[in-house]
Amino acid sequence: MQGEVDRVDVAYTKFISSSKQIATLETLLPLGSLADETDDQKDAGDASGGNLDYEFFPSAESILQEVVPTSFKVKLFKCFLDAAVSEQISRMVAMKAATDNAGDMIRTLSRNYNRARQSQITNEIMEVIGGSEALNG
Repeated sequence: MQGEVDRVDVAYTKFISSSKQIATLETLLPLGSLADETDDQKDAGDASGGNLDYEFFPSAESILQEVVPTSFKVKLFKCFLDAAVSEQISRMVAMKAATDNAGDMIRTLSRNYNRARQSQITNEIMEVIGGSEALNG
């Protein structure tokens, strides 16, 4: 508003879906203008009845003084929210992967432990049977 800044760009992570977030660079200021119309659109406006004048109450300047800062704040807040959602989704996906990996590791270790215990029990039974046969024989 004071003319000290020519342009404001925001880099953030845009949330697309739980499996996709993309790095985004968005220009917040200057705002897009209506002066970007093509000559064809201007000619079509002139042919359909000329320029249309609108009456604003309160004045157009006072409306713009309210709308432009609010629009800027809303766009910036949207960028913050997208970045926060992307971060939380990334954490959730990482924690789910860690939980799944821990579950797989627990199953593998339990299976190995049970096999080792079963092997030890079998060896002890074989020793008891061998000792019994030695006494009988």
